[in-house]
Amino acid sequence: MPTSTIKKLPNSRIEFQIKATAEEVARFFDRAIEILAKDLSIKGFRAGKAPKDMAKDILGEHAISHKAQDLAIQDSYFEMVTREKIIPIHQPEDLKINNFSAEGFDFEGQVDILPTVNIDGWKNILQKNKKIKKEEIKIEDNEIEETVKNLAKQLAETKDKEGKVAQGDLVMLDIDVADPTKFTEEELKRMRIANTSLVIGEGQLIPGFEENIVGLEKGSEKEFDTTFPENYFNKSMAGRGVRFKIKINDVKEIILPSLDDELAKKFGMDSIDNMRKAIVDDMLQHKEQEAKSKLENDALKVLTEAIDIDTPKSLIEQEKEMLLDRYKQDLEHHKNIKFADYLSSLGTTEEKFKEGFRDHAEHNVRVGLLLGQITKDEGIEVGDAEIEDAMAMDIIKQTAGLPSDKARELEDKIRAGYGDEQFLSSMKNSIMARKTVDLILDQIDK
Repeated sequence: MPTSTIKKLPNSRIEFQIKATAEEVARFFDRAIEILAKDLSIKGFRAGKAPKDMAKDILGEHAISHKAQDLAIQDSYFEMVTREKIIPIHQPEDLKINNFSAEGFDFEGQVDILPTVNIDGWKNILQKNKKIKKEEIKIEDNEIEETVKNLAKQLAETKDKEGKVAQGDLVMLDIDVADPTKFTEEELKRMRIANTSLVIGEGQLIPGFEENIVGLEKGSEKEFDTTFPENYFNKSMAGRGVRFKIKINDVKEIILPSLDDELAKKFGMDSIDNMRKAIVDDMLQHKEQEAKSKLENDALKVLTEAIDIDTPKSLIEQEKEMLLDRYKQDLEHHKNIKFADYLSSLGTTEEKFKEGFRDHAEHNVRVGLLLGQITKDEGIEVGDAEIEDAMAMDIIKQTAGLPSDKARELEDKIRAGYGDEQFLSSMKNSIMARKTVDLILDQIDK
């Protein structure tokens, strides 16, 4: 069996060297001839049945040596990672073949491996940390009333308004730039908007803009100066002053319905009091989930900062790619903004933008490695009953309210999905991660 030496490098990377003797390398030459000979067509012999020496002469030394080298690298590398019980994260890199011949071989390379995280004492770290606390959940009266008003806005009516624009009015206006020579065509395109609408007081535009609309009337025109915030998402405009030119096309007063039982009935409630109670229940559930998420994040942050985790660079790069892909999807599919146009507005490149995810990516990788080690060391597993429960819950959620025939059809699809190995593996990993996080939360003095 070929011998190997391993040198540990930073960031869970290893440098390896694998050597073999003439006797050990001979099997790779024999296998190379056997594999290549299968495709040979020699008169008088069935395919792959020609004598070894005859096949060897026809194939040629170069072809056999090249195939034997590939087999030697693949097999001896696999033997090494199996013997050393290491899990490579990617294909070996920086391969260097020092020698390969019938006399033996010697090659070396580098690869990132999945690290083993020493989590000894992780429970004590959490139990002794008194700063990790679940936030107290409160529902303020003004939160309830604000939600009621927002629901009422969905049923609001409007009427033409004579006189000056005031807070809460709906205004239709044209927005232009008074001095266009200071900006590029792309910048002007983003600032010039014809007959757009906004509700005064909702802060839809940059600070200082709406204040210049208050007091105007239908048909009014005005020029005024304002400045884009320093933290504005479009870096080319951040901190820059602009002289806008606007024209008020129309002004409407927004008339909200009364906050009474009649309003509640339109949302399926029998009274405004019961509507407020339903709002409180929904808020409590939402805040409970937020508090739990924050508690999880706080606990994981404490653990990842206290425990030494040798983080592979390749995993961080993979996570950066995933975060970038999610950002693109959200931008293009949910906000209807082309990623290329977005990069142009920021004045940056995709590579520089992706680099902005580094800290987030490194945190995610560290958390993943930590959870994986706790799961392994604590012997956390997922049983068939838990998969059945998850499937049953999926069926209930997805078929609720559907006609019986549609519900049965969807249920069959869900059950078929759970029969897919890849989906099932993903589901098991998700449940396992949830059980591990719950175990972590159990260690906290709540």
